[in-house]
Amino acid sequence: MAKVLSGTLLGFANIAARHTISDDDVIDQLNHWATVGLLTAMAVGTGAKQFVGAPIRCWLPAQYKKKFFSKYADSYCWISHMYNVPFEDPIPFDEDDRWEVDISFYRWVTVMFLLQAMLYKLPNLLWREMKGYSGLNVEKVVSIVQETSMLTPEERQVKTTHAAIFIHRWLKTYTQYQFNVIARFREKFSAVLFCFGKRTGTYLTGLYMFIKMLYVANSIGQFFILSLFLGLNYWNFGLDAMTSLTQTGRWQDHYTFPRIGLCDYKVRQMANVQTFSVQCVLSVNLFLEKMYLLLWFWMIGLMAANIINLCMWFADNVIPSRNEHFMFRYAKMMGIESKHDQTIYRLFAFNHLRRDGIFIIRMVAKNTSDILALDLVKAMWKCFQEDLEKRDGRNGAPRTLPRQPSAPAEEGFNGEDEIDAGAAPEKPPLD
Repeated sequence: MAKVLSGTLLGFANIAARHTISDDDVIDQLNHWATVGLLTAMAVGTGAKQFVGAPIRCWLPAQYKKKFFSKYADSYCWISHMYNVPFEDPIPFDEDDRWEVDISFYRWVTVMFLLQAMLYKLPNLLWREMKGYSGLNVEKVVSIVQETSMLTPEERQVKTTHAAIFIHRWLKTYTQYQFNVIARFREKFSAVLFCFGKRTGTYLTGLYMFIKMLYVANSIGQFFILSLFLGLNYWNFGLDAMTSLTQTGRWQDHYTFPRIGLCDYKVRQMANVQTFSVQCVLSVNLFLEKMYLLLWFWMIGLMAANIINLCMWFADNVIPSRNEHFMFRYAKMMGIESKHDQTIYRLFAFNHLRRDGIFIIRMVAKNTSDILALDLVKAMWKCFQEDLEKRDGRNGAPRTLPRQPSAPAEEGFNGEDEIDAGAAPEKPPLD
């Protein structure tokens, strides 16, 4: 019995571990996981109140005493337009003037919550779909490295080496070997359009930056969508609530979320058509008012986090010194101190890995740990050195790889110090 129980718990633990593996950062997960879950929960809550319980109760004139009259009024007013007129103001005589304060949005709140959830999930769906065109499964690489955390040192080294060899072959396969006009065109446009960056080492980086910008655009656009939907300036919604709460000690938005609304319906009596105005209790607005206040604080914080996160990723991927600092931090931990080794390591980082390779290491470090990322860098550095030795025709003396057009020109190195310029580059693997 104990073995069965332990096996069952281990199986659930493995399932949970698989679902925690991701190839994005925590801010992305706040968008496509936490926010989607919050909006879905709100949609379920409002949907249960509207379609399972009694969302509306209407008061009828005294002559309509039977129960089915009340049910008819409740059903009709639920699907019809409703408007709000304060008790201190008279009801407008002209029916067209009554719809200036239309409060019928509450029927579509559930749909709007689901639409918002879909918009927050959309950038992640694009990332999951388009990242495969790079030729590398980023999530699989993170998963392989994550699995090594519980292995023995020998098993960890074997598995990390397999991941490093796979990344090394991927980098070699998508290296630019022909420098013609088309290659130059792709190189120029890859800085702007990520779809041209597969062979210049900028596809994954450009795609991820595009996804980050979508998250920011969505966070800002959500405020405009809710402003149109609710008929108010949603940017100031939370500020107005906090101002009212601090000044008066309470806050209730009876204008946007009235507890009582008015509904007009017509009744045909022989040749006459009579119009009745009834007032209905909208208990759902009591919850919607608090939901949208909570959502305002969440969306404001998430928008700020998205903007800051975009700026940080932009700086990490555009400013060369940030990438150099990131990679040479691992060089110090690996004991690369001599000038010759640092020159070769610089070529490894900026000519071989390029931006996409460094991006993979960043993702591994963010979703696992710096220790596991260091093991992966060690294995990739070893693969790079072995590849240099295979290219060498002078008794194992290291030789550099051909300079890529997108690689930065490093100070003190002109690309010809340790390379035979006439040597032909190795063909990419066919697999």
